[in-house]
Amino acid sequence: MVLFPSINRFANPNTAGGLGGRRRRLFIPPSTQTPLFLYGGGDDQRSFLSMIESGSVIGSEEASDAASVSTSRSLPSTLNSVQTTEDQESFHSWLVEEHQRRYLATDEEEALSLRRSESRSSGHRSYSMSSSYNELEDFQNLKTSYYTEATMIFRYSIPLIITFVLEHFFSIVCLLVVGHLGKNELAAVSLATMSSTITFAIFEGIATSLDTLCPQAYGSSNYELVNIFVQRCIVFSWVVYIPCGFLWWYSPLFLKYVIASEEVLHLTASFLRILILGAPAYIMFENGKRFLQAQGIFEAGTGILFVSAPINIFLSYFLVWNKTYGIGYMGAPIATVCNFWIMCILMALYVRYIDGSKCWFGIVSFHDLFQSWGELSQLAIPGVVMLESEYLAYEIMTLFASYFGTTQLAAQSAVASIASLAYMVPFAVGIASSTRIANFIGGQNIDGARKATKMALVAALIVACINCITLFTLKKQIAQLFSQDEGVIDLIVKLFNPLVSLIQIFDGLASVASGIMRAQGSQKIGGVINFVAYYAFALPLALILSKVVGLELIGLWLGIGSGMILIGVSETIVILMSDWERIVINAGLRMEQEMEDDDDSLNE
Repeated sequence: MVLFPSINRFANPNTAGGLGGRRRRLFIPPSTQTPLFLYGGGDDQRSFLSMIESGSVIGSEEASDAASVSTSRSLPSTLNSVQTTEDQESFHSWLVEEHQRRYLATDEEEALSLRRSESRSSGHRSYSMSSSYNELEDFQNLKTSYYTEATMIFRYSIPLIITFVLEHFFSIVCLLVVGHLGKNELAAVSLATMSSTITFAIFEGIATSLDTLCPQAYGSSNYELVNIFVQRCIVFSWVVYIPCGFLWWYSPLFLKYVIASEEVLHLTASFLRILILGAPAYIMFENGKRFLQAQGIFEAGTGILFVSAPINIFLSYFLVWNKTYGIGYMGAPIATVCNFWIMCILMALYVRYIDGSKCWFGIVSFHDLFQSWGELSQLAIPGVVMLESEYLAYEIMTLFASYFGTTQLAAQSAVASIASLAYMVPFAVGIASSTRIANFIGGQNIDGARKATKMALVAALIVACINCITLFTLKKQIAQLFSQDEGVIDLIVKLFNPLVSLIQIFDGLASVASGIMRAQGSQKIGGVINFVAYYAFALPLALILSKVVGLELIGLWLGIGSGMILIGVSETIVILMSDWERIVINAGLRMEQEMEDDDDSLNE
C-alpha cells in the first residue's frame, strides 16, 4: 500500500494520466428529437440523451474519423430539463453505460493488464468495477427482497448499537472516577462533558455528510471517491475545529457568566484545554467509522471500543487515583485524550491489516482535499443543524428543570440519561438503513432503495415500540437505579408512566427517518424540519406548559414530545412522497461531476 498514489498513476501506462496514455473509448451518438442538452450546433450536433441509444464505439486508432466528437463529455449543470419519466429512465440508462465506458477495460487484454498493474501496486488509480463482486455488493443489479433488507438492517444494526452504548459509557466512566474527588470536581467534569458533547456534535453532524457521499460512491463502484470524500471531510472538520479549539482555550471568558464558583470555573476550563489535544483524533475516528460503514463493515467500531474501553477505565483510574503516579482531577481529561488517540490508531490498523483497504488509495492530493467544499458544506451544515437541534434541546430542558428544585432536576437528569441511552437503538438502525439505502441510490437501483426504505420504517416502529414497552414495564426498577429518594423515584415513575415511554415511539421513528433523508441527500429538508420543530414549536410549548400552566417536568416532556411527533410524522411524509428518480439522478450527477473534476485535475 503506497502513501501517495500520484507517482504510480503518472508512471503507469494503463492509467488515464500515465505516460502511455490509456486508450479511451469514444461514443458517436445519433441526435434525438428531444435532447437533454446539446453539444455545439449545426447539423452534426450531439445530444446528452443520444449517448444511451444506438451509438457506436471506436478506439483511439479510429479517432481520426470522429474529429467532431469530444473525448470528454459535460454534464448538465441543472436538472430543470429532466421532466418526464421517459427522460429520467433514459438518464439512468446513460449513467450505466457511462460507468461502463469509464471503468471497464476496452478489451480482455487491457482488463488483464489493468488487474496485473493493480496487483503490483495498491496505490494505482482505479475506478474500475470489481470483477470479483459478490452478490450483495453489486447494488446496481441486485434484486433484493423485504426479507433480505430486514436481515441486512438487523445485521448492520447490532454492532452499531453496541458501539454507541460503549461510546456513551466513556462519559459515564469519567463522571464515576472524578465524582468521588468532591462536589466541585463532579460539577466541573459534568459541565466540561456537556460543553464537549455539544462541540463534538458539530463534527458528528459534518461526518453525516459521508452518510450520503460514501455509500453512494461505494454503491456506484467508485471506490477511490470513498477515499477522497473521507479525507476531504476530515480536513474540512479540522479547519472548522480551529475556532472551536480557541473557544475551549478561552472558555473562562464565557463560562464565568453561568458558573459562579471560581474553582469550578477553573477546573472546567482546565478539562477543556487538555481535551483540545484529543479532538482531532476523535474527528478522524468518527469519519473512519463512516469510511468502513460505507463498505458494509459495521463491526469494526465495536471491536475497537471493546479494546479501548478497558484501557480507558484503567487509565482513568490509574491517572486519577494511583498513589504514586496519579495526578488527581487532571488525570481524567488526559485519559480521555489518550483514549481518543488509541481509538484512532486502532481504526487505522484495522483498515491496514484486517478489512476496509478496498477503498484506501493513499493520501490524496491537496487539490482533491480542498476542492468541492461548497458541496460538502451543503450536506454538512444541515447535518449539524439536525444533530445540534436535539442535543441543545435536551440541555435546555435540563436547564429549565433546575428552576423547579433539586428533586425535579435529579429526576430530569435520570430520565434524560435513560432516554438518550434508549435513543441509541433507533439511531443505530437509522445509520444502518442510511448506508444500505445510499448504496442502492449510488447503484441507480430505485427498486432496491424503495424496499430498503420501507423496511427501515418498519424496523423503526419495531425498535421504537420495544423501547416504549421496556421503559414502561421497568420504570420502577430504572428509577431505583438512580436514586433512593422516594420523591425522585415517584417523579421518575410518573414521567415514564406513560408520557416518556410513548414519546420513544416518535423519537425512534424520527431518528430512522433522519437517517433515510441523509441517504437521499435531503439533509436540508431534515435540518429545517428539526430546527423549526424544536425551536419554533417544541421548546416554546414546553416553557409555556411547564412555567405558565404549572406542569413543571410533565410540561417540559409534553412540549419536547410534541416536537418529536412533529419531526417523526413530517419526515416520514417527506420520505413516502420522495421523487426517487430525481434522487438517483442527483446522486449520479454528483458522482460523475466529482470524477470529471478529478480527471481535470490530473490533466492539468
